[in-house]
Amino acid sequence: MSPPDTVDTVHDLLDSTWEAVPDLHMRDRMALDTAIIELAANVIQHANRGRPITATLTIIAFTDRIEATLSDSGEIGEVDIEGRTMPEADELAESGRGIALMKALVDTVEHRRVDGFNHWTLVRAREQVRIPDAPPKHMPSVSISGIIDEMARQRALEEMGILDTPPEDRFDRVTRLAKQLFGVDGAMINLIDGDRQWAKSVAGNGPEEMPRSASVCAVTIEDERTLVVPNLFENPELRDKAVADELVFYAGHPLHAPGGERIGALCVYDGSPRTFSEREQEMLRDLADWVQQELTASHELSRAAEVQQGLLPQSLISMPGWDIAGMCLPARAVGGDFYDWYPVGEGAAITLADTMGKGIGSAIIAATVRAVLRSAARFGDVAGAVDLAAASLNADLDTTGLFVTLLHGRLDMDTGEFTYVDAGHGLTVVARRDGTIERLRSSTPPLGVDLDTEWQSSSVTLNPGDVLITASDGLLDLYDGTLDALDKIGALALLASTSSEVTDAVRTRARGVAPDDVTVVVVRRDG
Repeated sequence: MSPPDTVDTVHDLLDSTWEAVPDLHMRDRMALDTAIIELAANVIQHANRGRPITATLTIIAFTDRIEATLSDSGEIGEVDIEGRTMPEADELAESGRGIALMKALVDTVEHRRVDGFNHWTLVRAREQVRIPDAPPKHMPSVSISGIIDEMARQRALEEMGILDTPPEDRFDRVTRLAKQLFGVDGAMINLIDGDRQWAKSVAGNGPEEMPRSASVCAVTIEDERTLVVPNLFENPELRDKAVADELVFYAGHPLHAPGGERIGALCVYDGSPRTFSEREQEMLRDLADWVQQELTASHELSRAAEVQQGLLPQSLISMPGWDIAGMCLPARAVGGDFYDWYPVGEGAAITLADTMGKGIGSAIIAATVRAVLRSAARFGDVAGAVDLAAASLNADLDTTGLFVTLLHGRLDMDTGEFTYVDAGHGLTVVARRDGTIERLRSSTPPLGVDLDTEWQSSSVTLNPGDVLITASDGLLDLYDGTLDALDKIGALALLASTSSEVTDAVRTRARGVAPDDVTVVVVRRDG
């Protein structure tokens, strides 16, 4: 059977739901409770062959029926709803009764597989109970397929990661142009969330957020076509969304997620009635295509950021007596910084690099540096590894005009010796147990500056209680912009009990205010 705490959670959800539907007949409540719990228990037990799943339960109360949809991420075989019947009484069997029991308790049991999710929908017609003096309720009729589409639409919008983000000029340019081009009071890029409309960009007067029920853009996303309403006051279906002297005329075109789900609209509006020609509708669609390209670019950047973060070390190295932590916070979706560590011999290779620049180009160069240095791990000589990386990248760095500063070294966990090459980086310190801060100097230029550079290695020994900290130059901007910031981080590292305490403190300080990529690696030898 399913875990008791999971079923209890469903029970709690049902109790809170029925409290919001006081006129639900007790027979309906008992039947729905039993059917939904039976469905949840079967999904948890069977939907992924017993492995954990994610699931969402949605219950909608209409005046004439209750619809419950359970969506789960499990993998199941063919579902035969029509052919399922209750086991014979003499079989004394619990198995095989789930679907048959649900069919006996509700009017409709449906299963659909959409975009890798199972969607189970139960529908039961309500017995009518009249509460004295209660006003009649009016709720729209929503089809089962419509509920599923809304869930897919909502998931696509959330995956884009654009809701509640700050204004961006690339979107504001479109709304400013639309307002000026059509000579209207305002233009907006609106995204339709679960129960609200949220504006990514507003030119003119308009709310950043409003209830979805009051949104005309929420009506726009119901169709692929441009919605034009010359006078909202004269439209029987939309007049309740009109606002005198603010929203009388409306024209909007739907916007899509990368998977095709309609998630919002580009709209223009005015406080006076007006016409909107076919030519103007075409221009509005062209501007919506522009917004669409920017939305797609945002999604692709989000995916690129996930990939870049995935390249960072995800687990600690097993080195008794040592504690290593790192963090990388790009100023944009992706950045030119990276850090890396991996086992080599009786210790580890440790790298921190900073490509001079931001965005996709710098991120590509950073990923290449990481790959080359990892492939050169067979070299016992760190200078040889950096030389190979430089030789591999010189042509690309020369073409792009970029260069890379880095610290690359190997740590011997038994002796504490750290042998390294500092290529124009110069942002590494060793905080000694006695409180002194020792800066490691750079003796060679960055990669991409001098093709004939002869890379020289240096070494430093970390004794018990010592901490090595290396960072990108974005760290300096979090303080006074000078190298004194390294001394402050060194002092912080000596006060902290773990390396992750240092990286967490830097992340907290940098989040939302860092003008540049911020990357830090902390290596502590237990004392």
